[in-house]
Amino acid sequence: MGNNEFKLTKLALALGVTLSLSGCLSDDDKNDTVPEPPVPTQDVAVPPTAAETQAGAISVSLIDATGELLDESVTATITFTSSEDGLLSVAGDALSDEDKSTTDGAFSFTLESIPADGVTYDYVVSAEGYLNNSGSFTVTTTENVAADEIRLTPRNLADSDVPIVAETKSLESLVPEGENTTVAYDPTTGLSVSGDKEEIELPQSVNKAGVAVGGTTVKIKNGTQFLTADGTALETVPEITVAYFANEATRNETEADSATVENSSLDAFPGGLALSVANPDGSDSNVSGSFTSGGFVAIELTDDAGNKVKTFGEGNSLTVAMQVDQNTSNPCPVSVPAGTTDLSAYAEANGYSMGVCTLTSPTARKIAVGDVFPVWSYDEDAGKWSFESYGEVEGNGSADTFDVSVDVNHLSYWNLDYFNNNQCSSVSFDIVDSNDQPNAGRYSLVIENNGFRRNVRNLRANRGDYSQANIANPPGFPVTLKIRQKGANVLAGLASDAGTTATKLSVSNICDLDGETLKLTTSNPGIISKQVTTQLVCSNTEEFDVNADPVPTPTYSRLFSGNALVNTYYGEGATFNVALEEGSSYSIRYYDYGNRQWLSQDLEVNTTPVTLDIPTVCEVVEQPITGGTGSSGSGGNGG
Repeated sequence: MGNNEFKLTKLALALGVTLSLSGCLSDDDKNDTVPEPPVPTQDVAVPPTAAETQAGAISVSLIDATGELLDESVTATITFTSSEDGLLSVAGDALSDEDKSTTDGAFSFTLESIPADGVTYDYVVSAEGYLNNSGSFTVTTTENVAADEIRLTPRNLADSDVPIVAETKSLESLVPEGENTTVAYDPTTGLSVSGDKEEIELPQSVNKAGVAVGGTTVKIKNGTQFLTADGTALETVPEITVAYFANEATRNETEADSATVENSSLDAFPGGLALSVANPDGSDSNVSGSFTSGGFVAIELTDDAGNKVKTFGEGNSLTVAMQVDQNTSNPCPVSVPAGTTDLSAYAEANGYSMGVCTLTSPTARKIAVGDVFPVWSYDEDAGKWSFESYGEVEGNGSADTFDVSVDVNHLSYWNLDYFNNNQCSSVSFDIVDSNDQPNAGRYSLVIENNGFRRNVRNLRANRGDYSQANIANPPGFPVTLKIRQKGANVLAGLASDAGTTATKLSVSNICDLDGETLKLTTSNPGIISKQVTTQLVCSNTEEFDVNADPVPTPTYSRLFSGNALVNTYYGEGATFNVALEEGSSYSIRYYDYGNRQWLSQDLEVNTTPVTLDIPTVCEVVEQPITGGTGSSGSGGNGG
């Protein structure tokens, strides 16, 4: 009842006093004026104001390298390396630093307007205890909602399901027990390594049977200086973090046709393996294409104050020795003749330009001793890859790996990668179920070779249409395709010659699939359409007597099945429909833009409409009581 009981008591007292006073008056007083009784009042909640629907929206979901949602104790920050022009908060307000920080594992923004030719936003995500990662959105007037998923790798990671190892150690601890080697540091002279060795090293390796093999060894030499980006020497000796990411070439080589993994080390590749790099012609333009990775390593040197090492002083470098899976694909084969003294000059004259493959219609094969392997570095603050140098594949006596060793003069991610230009800008094909009906079941399209992987979800731009695949910037080299549903490959092949069992589809040129139809081994699931409404409700109920009715408001919503992001919703107003598969379980997360937090509610797979309440502090005004005691308002309902 709020304050109603109190106010009614006051009203009774006031009326009693009035009656008493009127009884004291008599006609003899010749005064016929009776004072008006006080007007009773009540506190009434003012309906909150709904947000305006903007032209579009983007969202970034954060998971760790193993596919798990980030813990709520982790604070993540997003930095846009492109222009932020046009970006607003979900409420439609100008962006603030608070909008770019989250402990809820996701960021969400709206777009005030979208240019006729679309707009692209590049960004970097950082979080304490994790290595940075980056991504990019492109939004158009027709595809105005975009969602991305970014994987962050912990600085310490071991014994995970994915072939990634990461470790942070003090430099002193890199000396093996019992070895007569000492390590000291002076800001002026740098690292001093004396005794049995003149360098220290941190090895990291992966050996997962049937999945991945490889590793790296980072070597730091005597006399190495530790300088920040502005050239300032660290005052204290830093800790070193080395994270190695295997390329899973062995798994891709031996994986059963019916199998497909949910999480891969290559899923954590910064910026993804489909990307743009600087045009080798020296212009300001970029060229689009895809990396085929031989494995990559992230190296960080950081002191207690959080200062990061960028360079090592004049003439100094670190040695990064990589062990590369012999099953790694080489889509741009260039072999170095014995006796070649200038590797870079030979590579540039015989099939490469600034790391970009220039061969006409190269024939992909596995790497071999003597192959050129381009080396790339990643600027974690800018979120960009840059060509650095060339390495040569060398034998090491192993039956599983080859060696590639490079000297690096600054710190970042270092990656062995073949970069091939796209053969076409996009490719589209239809997908039907086992009954030749347009596919309605949720899936992910997995595109792979031995060193490349691309997981394509929500192929019709978050509209829940799984009957067609539209792939921008497809790889320009031979790949295999699988379609993953509930942890297994369900692709039967091209509809024209599809069988009844799961298989992988091998194509020498994915562009040849344009206009084709792929068939699945599964039939369509039952699809339930459920209406969802997001609404503002007053949360400060103790401050008023009469509540306001809920106010429908648009906000950003994300549909999950388990930890898997299924779809995102924005732009349809406060009410929209979600498509739910029978036999699956769902939850929906929706953004409380007033408190800058994500709220969550389970969804039952039925047709019962559901309302999602967003608590908000409502304004309160005092109004006369004109009849009745007012309404306590209404909230949402589950479903």
